[in-house]
Amino acid sequence: MLEQGKWKDEAPKPSKEFHDRFEESLKLIEQRAEHTGEKALAGAEIVSMNRKAKRKTGRLKRTAMGCTAAAAAMAVFLGACYQNPVWASNLPLIGHIFERMEGKLSYGENYKDYAEPLESKTAEDQDGGGQEGQAEGAFTKTVDGTTVTMSESYCSGSALYLSVLIESEEAFQDTLKNESGQPSICIQTTENYSFNPQEQKDLVYLEGEFLDDNTYTGAMRIDLNMKNTDATELEKKQAEAEAAGEVFMVDAEVLKQYSTKLEIPEQFTLNLDISQIIGQLAEPDVFDTGYTDEELEAMSDEEWEQVMTEAENEGGWNSFPNSHENWWMDGSWQFELDIKADHSKIQTAEVNQMNEEGAGIASVVKTPFELTVNELYEDETKRADYFPVILDAQGRAMEVISGDVNTVPVKNYDVSTVYVYLCDYMEYMDELKGHRQEDGYKALIDEKAKFAAEVHFD
Repeated sequence: MLEQGKWKDEAPKPSKEFHDRFEESLKLIEQRAEHTGEKALAGAEIVSMNRKAKRKTGRLKRTAMGCTAAAAAMAVFLGACYQNPVWASNLPLIGHIFERMEGKLSYGENYKDYAEPLESKTAEDQDGGGQEGQAEGAFTKTVDGTTVTMSESYCSGSALYLSVLIESEEAFQDTLKNESGQPSICIQTTENYSFNPQEQKDLVYLEGEFLDDNTYTGAMRIDLNMKNTDATELEKKQAEAEAAGEVFMVDAEVLKQYSTKLEIPEQFTLNLDISQIIGQLAEPDVFDTGYTDEELEAMSDEEWEQVMTEAENEGGWNSFPNSHENWWMDGSWQFELDIKADHSKIQTAEVNQMNEEGAGIASVVKTPFELTVNELYEDETKRADYFPVILDAQGRAMEVISGDVNTVPVKNYDVSTVYVYLCDYMEYMDELKGHRQEDGYKALIDEKAKFAAEVHFD
């Protein structure tokens, strides 16, 4: 486990040489590679594959989304740490996780300037790194040798960012690194918000790193715009229909009738229950049906599907997590978090315009880390007919990282001016999406979009 011994005397000061080299390393941090986002929620993209193509690609694997670590800069930093190993090994941890992860998170930088320790006393006690094995408290819980500590929080009003420390008595298993070079780790959560009577269940992916074989630090982002709908009545109607053996069709009109959009208050309480911590094995088992490729190829579609389904069911491949592809730790780790949203950093550009078909943009909201486009429709059933496209001041497509396609990170983009569009959904998926990274994409979208607006931010 990471050594976090507290300084008995005043902590040693880093030399000027170390400080200069550390500052130099921060300047060398590379910008993360842009990710592509997929349509989430209503109108999600459905990828069709013919049988032979599906066989060649194999069964789809679950992958975590994350951000790119800056290897070159870290090499410089580690070199600086080598010159001053005592100071480096005692960099602050609890209450300073966002600071340690500067430049490694996908939605932005300078989290340390916005996030606050969840417990000020914890931060003060950990000023020199804390002690090994955190004491049980409101923000530290231990279950079967695994200790989870919630460290800091920042709430923009649109999203909640939380940093976390996970310490295990047993070494973590070798974990697959995602396309960003970070361990592929997620958590199963049950969330109860004081502003919403409906319980929320989610699978939340973490961005972070292993500090040693037994210690992981990371951060999570919770999209509050996906947590502020009370669908209790909708679920009741669905349950009633299921009990009666009826089919209950859910469309935009039904959602509007049986669900309620809630205001996210400036202060609220989140009861967070982490039931599982799940990692993707670096060397997963190979899926085997017991048949050769030639035998599978000779089967009819129905035979092939039956063989695959039986093999998945018998081997436990169809569950998540499963021992073939994952390691996991069972909780639960339960926390009650008092959250205060910081609306002072939010900028809202009101648009409130629609095209002749009754589709448009209500507003564009910018926080220090993300930008959200709020669509506007005369008839909500038309929402699934459109796909939002967001370009920065340079005409570059702003890519969705995760969650709602209406929200994109501002990191690495010029958002002094933002161009927002609504495109025909099918036309976007079939013709426009594949050109996102090409020169002249803005001119193409200007021509094809069904609605366009230009907004400006300070």
